[in-house]
Amino acid sequence: MESLPMKIAAPAFLGKNTILMGDIGFPSLLIHGVIPVMFDAGISIMGPVYMKSLMENLGTSPLKMLCITHSHYDHAGSCSLIKRRYPSLKIAGHSLARDVMKNPRALSTMKSLSDVYRQMLGLTGPETEFFPPDIELILKDGDKIDLGGGITVRVLETPGHTRDSLTFFIEPLSAVVVGEALGVVQIDGNICPEFLTDFKAYVDSALKIIDTDPSVIIMPHGPSLTGDDASTFLGGVISAAYAWKDMIAETLDDTSGDIDLSTQKLFDHLYDPTRIGQEMNAFRTNLSAKVTCIKKLDS
Repeated sequence: MESLPMKIAAPAFLGKNTILMGDIGFPSLLIHGVIPVMFDAGISIMGPVYMKSLMENLGTSPLKMLCITHSHYDHAGSCSLIKRRYPSLKIAGHSLARDVMKNPRALSTMKSLSDVYRQMLGLTGPETEFFPPDIELILKDGDKIDLGGGITVRVLETPGHTRDSLTFFIEPLSAVVVGEALGVVQIDGNICPEFLTDFKAYVDSALKIIDTDPSVIIMPHGPSLTGDDASTFLGGVISAAYAWKDMIAETLDDTSGDIDLSTQKLFDHLYDPTRIGQEMNAFRTNLSAKVTCIKKLDS
């Protein structure tokens, strides 16, 4: 593999038949090998962008598999549009992700958050509407997918961000597609951890990913990382998680354990669109989940 820049923003080529599609906000990895496979499908407004890239890179070859890291609207939002273009496509994910896609409350939240983006950007056509995907292929820890041509994908269950989070380790690229299992890098360069369901599981999963010693980290949002940038990021993931845990715990103490008040105080202190690339409503929703997570941990 040729030497890569340490930060790679989509769209970009990572190597032969390996393409980072989408944009810097919602990247998606395409491996165009014997069995073409896509990893994550961003938010629903990205559907037409991914479709254009798929058609340019695959030509008449069908996309065979779409693997999602977890069931959130900004990672599975375009699955249904892509499935309509490639009817034989198998959408793969955790068994719990399949359950989420049948949960009316979860689907209502995903549709509402997707519609915020659609309205904000004026992209309200039917091709950008969120529809829940049908997850037909269930993946679990230790599964291996042979894509042909010497390319293999190892599946790791990495809960903590969500209960259904998966990480995909790709050889010979030595690349990991992590979803938010390691958090995200903010505009200001700081790591924002994303333990939305279980703090301990999040840390354990992060250590599990770090142990794979990846050379390339396909980030969920923002540039993907290689070289020293990847090493620096991996070295800061655990300390960032504990720093946020302590900050949230202190705020809960100050508010006598009030989750809503703690969330508001933290939001007022933390949210600045010049430093944080996440949409305000999504950031607040995730922040509330993190506060709830830490309250459960300390109770």
